[in-house]
Amino acid sequence: MGKEYLRLDSQFSSVAAFWKPETPDEVMTGTLTVNDDGIRFVTSPEYARGAKVPRPDPSQWNSDSIPRSDVLHGFFEGENCTLLNLMEIEHPGLTSYKNETQSVASTAHRASIFVSGMRTGAMDDKCLDSARYTFSSLSQFVNTRFIEKWGNGLITIEIQSEPKSLLDCSVLETHVHVELKAYQTLTTDEEKEARLTKTVAIVEVTPPATESLSWFIGIGNRLENLFSLLAGTSLVMETFFIYGDDKSGAVIRKQHAFVEKYKMLDSLRHSNSQLAYAISTWLSESAGFTEIENLLLGVLRKGKLFVETEFLSLAQALEGFHRATGGDESKMDKASFTALRGKIQEFLEEQNVDEETAKKVNASVAYCNQTSFRSRLKELCGRISQSTLGEMKIDPEPFAASVINTRNFFTHAGGSSDEKKEPLRGGELFLLSQKMRALLRGVFLLHLGFPEPQFKDLIVREATRWR
Repeated sequence: MGKEYLRLDSQFSSVAAFWKPETPDEVMTGTLTVNDDGIRFVTSPEYARGAKVPRPDPSQWNSDSIPRSDVLHGFFEGENCTLLNLMEIEHPGLTSYKNETQSVASTAHRASIFVSGMRTGAMDDKCLDSARYTFSSLSQFVNTRFIEKWGNGLITIEIQSEPKSLLDCSVLETHVHVELKAYQTLTTDEEKEARLTKTVAIVEVTPPATESLSWFIGIGNRLENLFSLLAGTSLVMETFFIYGDDKSGAVIRKQHAFVEKYKMLDSLRHSNSQLAYAISTWLSESAGFTEIENLLLGVLRKGKLFVETEFLSLAQALEGFHRATGGDESKMDKASFTALRGKIQEFLEEQNVDEETAKKVNASVAYCNQTSFRSRLKELCGRISQSTLGEMKIDPEPFAASVINTRNFFTHAGGSSDEKKEPLRGGELFLLSQKMRALLRGVFLLHLGFPEPQFKDLIVREATRWR
């Protein structure tokens, strides 16, 4: 298999054969194409005449009846392979009724995942032992070094050609084993007539028991988010290898990720032990935290967003992060608040309030015992020192007021506006979002165990660099 087929975003076209695992003798041959439009397998055209011409099937226009397959096993270019999550999208061909009924027809399938090198189960089948990932710019972010030896008129550089472990950790909650390794490659730049060394960083993940492909995809996405947060730039997964039953395969799928050039000024300097702790903490978080993570990194890793969209996503992520990190305090004990809600319900019934209005009142009251968004914002600001907030140009009270007024305006777009609570727009809204982004990154890094002095300059620069 060619090296160009090892990347997650590899593109190629090749003849191939596929079949369902339960019916290996019913083989479909055709052309497999992987490009920017996705993964397609089109069966070889079949000719028919007369009564053998298939009748049009109206049900194919009904999305509920579209044929789907969880997995197809196959063979291409001398390699075993797998297609996952398939559906029939069209039946290219032609039919003629002139003189004699005859047709040429084929079937086009679209898949979400292609695995080259091995045959796997369906997405959720627990059949894989481990996985290995590489990410763009990760080698520049992790701590690696060359060994130089200076002699009389001679400089010797030692290259680590075999992967060397930089950190090795286990996630306490799940006992998942994560190891970060690095090695160097030596190539020749013929145009410059020079030797070039390149560091390659790889991450290996091994769960305590076999897991599914969807599980390993989730872990890869989470690591991609973590490294992007720490590096301060959008890193993407470049290669993704899976292993099971002494076999290995390269995963290929269509990506829409935004890749940024690595910038040292935006990157967090760290020790390998700190990175190991951050990885363990990150992968130990609950599903609720993962949702907040996706909100934050969805904003940090998008190339271009409307300023209003960015602001609303950041506001939602700040509120969610406060909830997820134990900052949700009730103003009344549960029993007292339940009794209060009961009295309100009785009052509504006594006043014969219509059902729709009563539901709205009860829904509003249900959230009254929770910490307000204003308090959440101020508490998050309180996790950062006053001196750092001052350099970030964040005064907690007016900062919280600006975020709340603007969020309420956009959340209830079209409603009446209070002139005293005019929302920020344009450049001011953009600058507010930069402060929110920097604050969110700061509290995330604190949560991952990094002390404030270690990242202070990063969040101050992020909050103020556009002024």
